[in-house]
Amino acid sequence: MNTLLSLHLFKKWPNRIKKELVVEHGTSEKDLQAFLNRQISLNDELKRDWEWAQEKAHIETAHASREGYSILPFSSTDYPDGLKEVADPPMVLFGRGEWPARKSPLAVVGTRKPTGYGRDFCRRLAVELSAFPINFVSGLALGIDAAIHREALDMGATTTAFLAGGLKAISPKRHTVLARELVDEGGGYWTEQPFDQAPLKQLFPVRNRLIAGASMATFVVEAARRSGALITAQQAFDYGREVYALPGALFQPMSAGPNALIEQCCAQAVTGVTAFSTRFNPSWLKNDAYGEATEDITLPMMRQFAPGRKLSSLQLRMALNCDNSIVFRELDWMLKQGVLEKIGPDKYARKTV
Repeated sequence: MNTLLSLHLFKKWPNRIKKELVVEHGTSEKDLQAFLNRQISLNDELKRDWEWAQEKAHIETAHASREGYSILPFSSTDYPDGLKEVADPPMVLFGRGEWPARKSPLAVVGTRKPTGYGRDFCRRLAVELSAFPINFVSGLALGIDAAIHREALDMGATTTAFLAGGLKAISPKRHTVLARELVDEGGGYWTEQPFDQAPLKQLFPVRNRLIAGASMATFVVEAARRSGALITAQQAFDYGREVYALPGALFQPMSAGPNALIEQCCAQAVTGVTAFSTRFNPSWLKNDAYGEATEDITLPMMRQFAPGRKLSSLQLRMALNCDNSIVFRELDWMLKQGVLEKIGPDKYARKTV
């Protein structure tokens, strides 16, 4: 982990390059360390920065030991699967609590100044989805973020937050108790920033990509046309994840953002919560016997169908590394439920509503 932590704190290479290096050379800590040492030793400036990163890694490890938080490396099986799939993941996450890997993560984001309409929808969404293995993901901010965290906790659902700053202090301070509740109820809160890093304004869009990347889909409840929630939605769309939006009345400032996403075909409109659960995760509709047999393949297959992407059964079999019979059984089920549509002799795409 020390090598990945040092690489995370090494500022000369972007996350995209770091991931490529780890995927190609990170079969073991020793192999990755040897490769990095060879590359960095050829450049004096890189060497100085690498030594600084290693020193910072020792400091961060000491902070974690003293403060009792976790350092979760990219190589860990506990690291969010969704983040591993994006092009620019952090090499480590710092946090408290757990990432509930066996639950389906849904990002719910929105304005810091919600109306009663937005708050009521968060409550209804939590009531409906808490019947399933759901993990509500948000940013612990004021407004919609806090509303979905609180409603999820009240319904006994798991909820997770990503922070813009380090773990030294929760921002906003009034949500310190809420953050502890996330941990107590099986979720947690995470960040890619070192312990002492203040939550600077420019770090919030960086944080938003973690919310989008770690989640299967992003739901924008209420937001102005120019807001962090729309940045998160755009990042989710760019990652090939589904985006949903709550439509609202025309000329209402907090409905302008979701309405724009729907109008631009970046998001699917959601007008009720009852049918949304199986739009989000079709496997929740399956009966117990069928669900147990195919549960492990449903979500990975769904992730293959980015908006607009067309795939054949052969491409799916190669991507998922499973038997042809399993692929066709799952395709048949998704076609019958209206999740996918067949657009050629052996071509399939995600059905839009």
